[in-house]
Amino acid sequence: MDTNQIERIYSVYSRFYDLIYNKLFHESRQAAIHHLEIEPGAKILEVGVGTGLSLPLYPRHCSITGIDLCDSMLKRGWNKVRHYGLTHVQLLRMDASSLEFEDNTFDAVAAAYVISTVPDPRKVLLEMIRVCKENGKIVLLNHFSNGNKFISMVERMISPLCVHIGFRTDLALEPLLEGMPLVIQKKAHVNPFRFWHLVQCR
Repeated sequence: MDTNQIERIYSVYSRFYDLIYNKLFHESRQAAIHHLEIEPGAKILEVGVGTGLSLPLYPRHCSITGIDLCDSMLKRGWNKVRHYGLTHVQLLRMDASSLEFEDNTFDAVAAAYVISTVPDPRKVLLEMIRVCKENGKIVLLNHFSNGNKFISMVERMISPLCVHIGFRTDLALEPLLEGMPLVIQKKAHVNPFRFWHLVQCR
């Protein structure tokens, strides 16, 4: 996948994204925000904010910056900002693999259902680390390849097909984090069927 392909796919998804993913992933989004451990006055970055489903869930005592590559998704995100009066939120069009922020800008960084949709997941994660303060939290919410050999084989087989609809199924957590200056503090299964993981790092 390249960024143009991703933008085309999610421009189509934006029309019905909330209908499918709002209730399905609501509790996991709440859990991800909880594990950011947000303090009053904190600056938070959400990578791949999409249509902004998570935005009303954040406390209002912090400032939220959400970035996404897809204009159609961001347009729906801005609608939520206006609808809910989220004056502590700003949304920007930006490539997650080349963030336009200074080092150590944010107190915490989140990426929900994003890391397996990008062309270079390690590059995106490195950018998240770069812009996060040294002791800040980084929270990933995503499907990661199953440790079971049979399921992993199936995931590898179907991944080339899934790429055409905007994500991959064969991304493993350990190779993603290998050599990264991160320590996993918590890893938990979330969502229906426990098919997705919440990973809290620092």
